[in-house]
Amino acid sequence: MSRKIEEYRNDIINAKKKVSIKSSPALTGIWGEADIGYDYGICVKCSLPQPILIQFFIEVCGFSRLLDFAEKNIPFEDNRFRNYLGTMRMRVKDYKCGEIQSKLKGFVCGYFKTSKKKIKKLGENLDFMGEVREERYLVTINKLKYKKDDWVEFLSKTKLM
Repeated sequence: MSRKIEEYRNDIINAKKKVSIKSSPALTGIWGEADIGYDYGICVKCSLPQPILIQFFIEVCGFSRLLDFAEKNIPFEDNRFRNYLGTMRMRVKDYKCGEIQSKLKGFVCGYFKTSKKKIKKLGENLDFMGEVREERYLVTINKLKYKKDDWVEFLSKTKLM
């Protein structure tokens, strides 16, 4: 996958502005984020026990692709690992790639407009996060817009309404 995929993809297909939706697998984080080049960032928090996250990974075909990659890259004579991969593939054979069966809950915390925020620089130290590893927009969740009027404004600005 290209590291520059964000330059070409809008997370809300019909939006006239570039919107980045980022989710967090835990409810404890305090930062919403958006990559450089987006007009808006939306923060979603998810509460997922690990087995459900792995299940979802299987259902969206990521696990099969990982197994395919591993099988292509292990030496042909390594039967022990090849057998292990075969056993793993048998455990997920009843799941159809792309057929989502898991029920996941997410909480939309709010959104922010990137032009009103400063980019956090590489190496900058942030509370409860530590060092910034990639330049991007990072906003504490208490600065997100979340009220009904805020969302009406968002829908209007992105031409979704």
